[in-house]
Amino acid sequence: MMWKILGGLTGSWILAIAVPSPCTAQQVEHTGSPSGDVWDARDTLTAALPETNTALDSTDPDSAATGPAEDLRWAPPEKSYTRALTGVLIGNTLAVGVNVLWRDEPATNPGSWWDNLQGGWEWDTNPIRVNGFEHPWAGAGYYNFARASGLSFYESLPVTLAGSLMWEWFGEPRPPAINDLVTTTIGGAALGEPMRRVSLVVLDNSATGFDRFWREAAVMVINPGLGLDRLVRGQLWRAGPNLTGHRPKRIVGDMSMGAARLAPADDHPGTNADAGVLRFGVDYGDPFDTESSGAFSSFSGVVELASISAVLTRVGVRGMLTPISSAEEPSDGLLGLFLDFDYRWNGRVGFAEQSIGIGLLSRFGGESWQIDTDISAELLPLVASTDRWATESVQRYYEFGSGLGGRAEARVSNGGHRILMASLDAYWAVTLDGPSSNKLIQIAEVEMRTPPILGLHLGANARLYRQSSSYPDRRTGHESLSSLSVFVGMGG
Repeated sequence: MMWKILGGLTGSWILAIAVPSPCTAQQVEHTGSPSGDVWDARDTLTAALPETNTALDSTDPDSAATGPAEDLRWAPPEKSYTRALTGVLIGNTLAVGVNVLWRDEPATNPGSWWDNLQGGWEWDTNPIRVNGFEHPWAGAGYYNFARASGLSFYESLPVTLAGSLMWEWFGEPRPPAINDLVTTTIGGAALGEPMRRVSLVVLDNSATGFDRFWREAAVMVINPGLGLDRLVRGQLWRAGPNLTGHRPKRIVGDMSMGAARLAPADDHPGTNADAGVLRFGVDYGDPFDTESSGAFSSFSGVVELASISAVLTRVGVRGMLTPISSAEEPSDGLLGLFLDFDYRWNGRVGFAEQSIGIGLLSRFGGESWQIDTDISAELLPLVASTDRWATESVQRYYEFGSGLGGRAEARVSNGGHRILMASLDAYWAVTLDGPSSNKLIQIAEVEMRTPPILGLHLGANARLYRQSSSYPDRRTGHESLSSLSVFVGMGG
């Protein structure tokens, strides 16, 4: 399934190019800057956000077009479960072909279908890369077939589940895996909606020539469901209006590169490792914008790559599903329901989870200095984490569990640029398949950045991953891995 990974990484490059800083369709502005300096993005980004798109309301971008849509091909798609499931069937069929022709895996057949339908479900032994990232990425494809067929966020969830069931029963000759069903469905929505919104930022129906070509090609890679829908509807090359709300009022992107050292601690075996690191981040929308609506109208995301065997070392997304309470002032706090996705694998320590939680967001300060806080409690249907004793008992180097978690994060910004970030995530999980009885996982992170100089900033990041595992037949195990990195970056 390497093609899925390549698609995700390409999407991250596109995001970094198209969204480097706080922006609207007309200009990129250092929000909160007392000087009011404005940087026109078109001077440096080849019109990545063209001035022809002036509709920037924050309603859900499925609602309507920004101009007259005499050609029905530009009208928002009518709701169709049949069309969505047909897209899922085509996508799964293509994936079977890739597995058989490229990866030399055994072909599925009516006999394996019957066996899978008659047999029970199991916990599979695929690498954490496959179960923690590739299956959610496939779920994002199912999800976006549904979104491109006119279905809402919540209406797309059953289609994503159906796509996963179709794959588990008919896509592979091996028995269906319960962990795949959970991660593909929940992770698919958590990744799929952000990728859909990012692809709408990249798209511009009024563009022509090479500008139009790279935008359509990028969307075909990062969001095949939408890309194929545009092909069928004849929208790839025709000029037309853009959907209302296809770009938010606020979007902040950043990109950085540097070097990191990984250092095992406690009794975790291994030696120090050095690596180059490339990171992309995005903050989409503003949760305190009362005009915003719809699931993931505000979210944050991060992608990290490193020059080690794992390459893709982290993918994280946190999006608001819906506000629970309103806040007259940001300092009063905004309570909301969130959906999170977190995948980490550096060749030594692996961790993957999708969670649903209640979070309290607050914002303090004025136009110059600003502090944002995020405190939440979370429910984890499924969490994967490495365990040194797992291989001999479950034939893989990690185990599955389910439990509860929480997070606390604070960010300090000056003139719209992040200066300091500190966070602590903690998860406690009862083991469902693995040698331990339960696990406590803690992830602490601190990052500092200088104010930008000539558009660039310097920074340092310290991160500590620590887990304590209880076993029924041996003493409690403690494992830690720390990392320290220095970097130069732009945006954010």
